[in-house]
Amino acid sequence: MARLVVKLLLLDENDRVLLIHAKDPKNHAECWYPVGGGVEPDESLQAAAERETYEETGLRNLPTGIHVWTRDHTHEFNGQSIDVREEWLLHRVEHFTPAPAQLTEYETTTILGFRWWTAEELTESTETVFPPQLPDLITAISVR
Repeated sequence: MARLVVKLLLLDENDRVLLIHAKDPKNHAECWYPVGGGVEPDESLQAAAERETYEETGLRNLPTGIHVWTRDHTHEFNGQSIDVREEWLLHRVEHFTPAPAQLTEYETTTILGFRWWTAEELTESTETVFPPQLPDLITAISVR
């Protein structure tokens, strides 16, 4: 059975998305991915989004998100494959500097930093971004 996770498109006033820079401890590959994580039993997507955003970025008072996408995916990291059902929420936030509040020990050893990206920067980048179609998703949302 797939693990339910919430993925967050935290878009600032300039339609930049906040991504986490991480390094796989097994193969040392680096990548960028959105804020988010597992949804606990009896936790709503919004509650999970608020918790994950606070833990990973320190941001409190997350505005209510808008569901924009669902993706079934096999997540491969640290030598493990995990089937996940990703529920993607869009949250419009004011630009802020991330200051993680409650990273797990594992996150502390894998997270290298954060960056706000435009869809154009993501499209032009040679760095690995998950999911690969993220620039197109952000562009589609920005023109709404």
